[in-house]
Amino acid sequence: MITLRNNNLTMEISEVGAEIHSLYNTQTDVQYIFDGNPVFWPRHTPLLFPVTGPLADGTVEAKGKTYTMPVNGFARDLNFKTTQEKPYEATFVLCSDDRTRAFYPFEFSLTVTHTLFENGYTSKAVIKAEEQLYCTFGWHPAFSLNMNGNDAPLESYYVQFEKKESADRLYPVNGVFARQERFLDDQDILKLTREEMDKGPIVLNGLKSRYVSLKSRNGKAGVTIDRGELPTLVIWTKEKVDAPYVCVEPMYSFQDATRKRDLSEMEGMMHLKAGESRTFSNTFTVF
Repeated sequence: MITLRNNNLTMEISEVGAEIHSLYNTQTDVQYIFDGNPVFWPRHTPLLFPVTGPLADGTVEAKGKTYTMPVNGFARDLNFKTTQEKPYEATFVLCSDDRTRAFYPFEFSLTVTHTLFENGYTSKAVIKAEEQLYCTFGWHPAFSLNMNGNDAPLESYYVQFEKKESADRLYPVNGVFARQERFLDDQDILKLTREEMDKGPIVLNGLKSRYVSLKSRNGKAGVTIDRGELPTLVIWTKEKVDAPYVCVEPMYSFQDATRKRDLSEMEGMMHLKAGESRTFSNTFTVF
């Protein structure tokens, strides 16, 4: 575990998945990241690569062969190599090897840098193609509802958009998207309710807002997310149980199990030629 710290915040990062496990404000005694209690969900802030979302039969096709692919990809479960460590910043890299080729027959590197600031952090991912490849990417941070104390349930939280939004909502039913038309209807506030969250992830595309915030009516703590160049936003918590977290996830794409199986034809994938790279940098500001 790598620890970063400054005057206000302490961050703990695991080499497994380059995953942030803790973001704690030492001045206010606020923990922003879900603790990964396996009763609810055994993760904290996983990154998603090279796929996101459900797959038909849990498989993909590439280079004429069929490969088993975990939901949301394999990178979150593999050890990254720590290549740089400073008091306020750490860099991790995952390079293609026998572990990755069992799922994904492409040569690549995925470099992740977490930089701690006085009021939050920036996570940057650089995907470099050593050969022509197809992939997608996303951040999947789980924020603790207890950042505002034990009397701040899910229903006290809301997502505030930078601009008024009108958008349909997609959510998977048995792996296939259903659509709620005009789920957002010229509004900049989305109140979170158990009824809506129990349907599954809230998948939003075509938003105008670059910045979205998670806030609670029962306290002052929250987080603002700079979506950067990640056009899809997913909001999720575990269904049918009072899990003490909510995920607000900027993603490149999030598709359902009806998509084509071949990665070169799969909807929502980015195409990188040999030698090309793509960078996603997203800042999470806490208050």
